[in-house]
Amino acid sequence: MKQTTLIAMAAAMLTLGSCNVFKSGTTRVSGSSGATTSTTTTTTTTTTTTRKDAPKGTQAAVSDKDIAGEWIIVEAGASKISDREDMPYITFDNGRFYGSNGCNILNGAYRLDGGKVQFSNIATTMRYCPDVAFEHDINVVIADGESYPVKIEKMGHESYLYLLSSSGRKLLTARRHNMGFLNGQWQVTAINGQPIDDEECNIFFDIAESKVHGNTGCNYFNGEIFINPDHTNALELRNMGVTRMACYKTAQETSMLVALEETVSAIQGSKDQVMLLNKDGKQVMTLRRTEINKDSE
Repeated sequence: MKQTTLIAMAAAMLTLGSCNVFKSGTTRVSGSSGATTSTTTTTTTTTTTTRKDAPKGTQAAVSDKDIAGEWIIVEAGASKISDREDMPYITFDNGRFYGSNGCNILNGAYRLDGGKVQFSNIATTMRYCPDVAFEHDINVVIADGESYPVKIEKMGHESYLYLLSSSGRKLLTARRHNMGFLNGQWQVTAINGQPIDDEECNIFFDIAESKVHGNTGCNYFNGEIFINPDHTNALELRNMGVTRMACYKTAQETSMLVALEETVSAIQGSKDQVMLLNKDGKQVMTLRRTEINKDSE
């Protein structure tokens, strides 16, 4: 269905004049609840105290921008959590948080100050889930009035967020995948294994804003980036809008739009090369970096 829709879109470009690219707001779908939240980040510089028993490699300062977005909770208290369809999560969004403890939906306010995060005004649903043993451990940490030192550790393409006790013991651990290597502008060098020699054929990723835009060599497009935190390097491009200028590069354009629609993951071949893959692991697009983004490391 996706492929048919995009091919029809490309065919329509032959007969229609130019129009504006359809822009839509950035959305993230969080966890099994299906709750959708806007992700807006503001930067507030704070300072944390480095402790001897804190996780090694953590950074000395954590800001709202650092913690913004969705994190999958993988450990709370004595509970280690993995291999669940409805993994618990928490999303930080400019002073508000949303999440799930694996059973019930949580939301409330948070304040990040002096390297500590404090929760308040928490509301929750009241489902009974006897099989979710870790629910209590999460609720103990994410509770009204509780304040914790917060640390972030980056390891490869993953980041870990820790909420710590006053002695530096990890009370809650959450992780997410780093897709910052995609940030910036890329030239399309191949589609489905076929070389593309067209400088106008490019794509630009903005991971922080969850937005993508580019040029098929004929028309401009833009859309939203969805990163599935449950799977490594998972990437989907959604709500794509395309201008409708007629040109002779329709075959290239159709192939590119279909490839973008089929993309489910991105892997880094080298610092300046990225491959987009479909659900079968087939390489549908090869990209070469043409513009370095400061957040791409």
